[in-house]
Amino acid sequence: MPQRDRFLLIKAWGNGFWSDTAHVVGQLLIAELTDRIPVIYWGADSLYASERPLIKDAFTMYFLPVSNYTVDHLANENYTFYPSRWNRSNLRLPGTKDLADLEDAAIANVFSRSENVVVSNVHIFVHHLIKWIKEDHPAYGLGVWDVYSYLYKKYLKLQPYLSNEIEDFYLKNMKNKHPILGVHIRGSDKISEFPHLYQLNNSYPAEIDTYLKNNPTASIFLLTDSESILTKYQQLYGDKLIYTNCIRTQNDNVSVHAGLPYHDKKQKGIDVIKDSYLATKCDHFIGASYSNVSMAIQGLKVWPEGTIKLIQY
Repeated sequence: MPQRDRFLLIKAWGNGFWSDTAHVVGQLLIAELTDRIPVIYWGADSLYASERPLIKDAFTMYFLPVSNYTVDHLANENYTFYPSRWNRSNLRLPGTKDLADLEDAAIANVFSRSENVVVSNVHIFVHHLIKWIKEDHPAYGLGVWDVYSYLYKKYLKLQPYLSNEIEDFYLKNMKNKHPILGVHIRGSDKISEFPHLYQLNNSYPAEIDTYLKNNPTASIFLLTDSESILTKYQQLYGDKLIYTNCIRTQNDNVSVHAGLPYHDKKQKGIDVIKDSYLATKCDHFIGASYSNVSMAIQGLKVWPEGTIKLIQY
């Protein structure tokens, strides 16, 4: 049981949705291991910031709160803060990244802090934290992906309106079309990170065709942020293709989430959540090992052996 007056404030990492969510669950693990009460605040530093980012948290636009406390509870004049640049007056504001050193000594320093509030806005991957898990913890002895699954299952509870929207789409568009192969293909600005993205993406049709050869009545649920990729797969697979009406980019050099500022930020988050959770309703899934979306889908469901493949970059 976390001790009263010991908190971990988890601010936005400021990247794509599932990257920021992976940051959150890593910090939630730290909160468990350090007996701190977690409080999440996605403000103006989030790509999915609310319409009032200095007042309204964006994380709880999508998920239920992870504790009974909010950032308001932390603005206590008697509390101490770490790093020292944080104080009761600036907790809602964006800030430079802290705690960026992932060496063991730096992580140990976080574990040993005595301040009332530790603030984190930097992604510490779960694999950096495995060695700190003690025998009495539920995740002790688990592999990295099993730890992610434990954290996702425990903490990521969708807001009811989102659960209902996902279920409604499934019942209307997917329920009677099994078996379904989920396919996630990333376009847009990812090419700047992975120069061979197009070659990798070109390998998907062969994977899909093999699946359809063995499952000729199957449908394909496509997740993509690219209008051009959607058009290509409509031409390839016609009525077999299922997809949501999400925000996509028509320019594969522009990110849906960091770009397209004229689109509603909340809706961008809804779109990626909806696609990801619908993918977990598929019988099989093909994604990419470099993609936070594909990796989230891997962690959100216990996939039977042989039903999920993340293509290696």
